[in-house]
Amino acid sequence: MKQRPGADALLEAALATLQEDLLPALSGRQKFLAAMVARAVSVAGQEVAASDAAERHGLARLYGTEMTADLAMLRRQLAADIRARKFKPGTPEETRLIDHLIDITAAELRLTNTKYLATRQRGRGAESAV
Repeated sequence: MKQRPGADALLEAALATLQEDLLPALSGRQKFLAAMVARAVSVAGQEVAASDAAERHGLARLYGTEMTADLAMLRRQLAADIRARKFKPGTPEETRLIDHLIDITAAELRLTNTKYLATRQRGRGAESAV
């Protein structure tokens, strides 16, 4: 399977390009604007890293062990376990799975669709209602 770079690698490459190649060639307002974009890319990278760390922590809680493999591989393993019905209905494992899926969905919404999440929270009063 061909591996595509993750969001963290793409943001890191974009930031390096901005800082090393574009910013030095600019001046005045364009340099200021490019610096603002570089800062936004840096903040986005930090958000992605925090989200990935939280997802890895959730997977560790779900499986009861430290998760050190690549996050994409861990996601594939979780999907395979769900397809294999590893999490039996009505068990604590199923409850932890549901909690994990709600957590990662809410985290994704916070990063990609904050207006939708805010509407859901106002309407239901809790993020777990997502």
